[in-house]
Amino acid sequence: MMLDELSLVLARVAPEAPIDAYISAIVDENILGKRTQTTRQRSAKRLAELYALDLACTVFRLLRHFWPADRPGQPMLAFLAAATRDPLLREATPFVLAVPAKAPVNAIQIGEHLYQKYPARFRPTTLHSTAQNLASSWTQAGFLTGKVKKNRSRPVVTPVVAAFACVLGYLCGSRGRLSLDSTWTRLLDRSPAELTDLVIEASRQGWLNYKAAGSVVEITFPGLLTPEEENAHEQA
Repeated sequence: MMLDELSLVLARVAPEAPIDAYISAIVDENILGKRTQTTRQRSAKRLAELYALDLACTVFRLLRHFWPADRPGQPMLAFLAAATRDPLLREATPFVLAVPAKAPVNAIQIGEHLYQKYPARFRPTTLHSTAQNLASSWTQAGFLTGKVKKNRSRPVVTPVVAAFACVLGYLCGSRGRLSLDSTWTRLLDRSPAELTDLVIEASRQGWLNYKAAGSVVEITFPGLLTPEEENAHEQA
């Protein structure tokens, strides 16, 4: 997930900057403090793969919109953004969500899950490293705690994080009550009642508009999306 690196980049590069400015800041200015040109280039490439670093990418533009307003929620904001571009992170996360609170989780367990879910996808030499990378991402997001021995925990989910998850679902075509039960909201590790409370609070804070009348729910995002983004799902 590269949370520390992303945080440094977003703090040092202007919100309206083009992607070239991000790459230059990482590679030429070395704002991440990497020792070699190769590691700088590798970091820039991986961050671009995970987050785009390009305002032409809707998810990155939304990430930059929410990021400065919610420091406690930044790990989960980064996680959601990364999960939109990393299918393995997105598809494997239900495994950790199913682990009971405070129960231990290790790379061997994660590797076994990956082997069962994707029996032909990973070579033995890469299975363990992939499991370790997932454990690291889940730790950065807050699903796990501990440096060596890791245990299941609940991530920090704020109204801003809930708003980001809802707008990601909206971009994928979820409307009304389905906005509260999309791929993205299910990654938040919150019950339906907890999620509804978070969305109502997000509405109070002005991050979205939430209206409910009986079983009818309407969630909209005034001023947040372009007309093209609003209509993208219908046109697809």
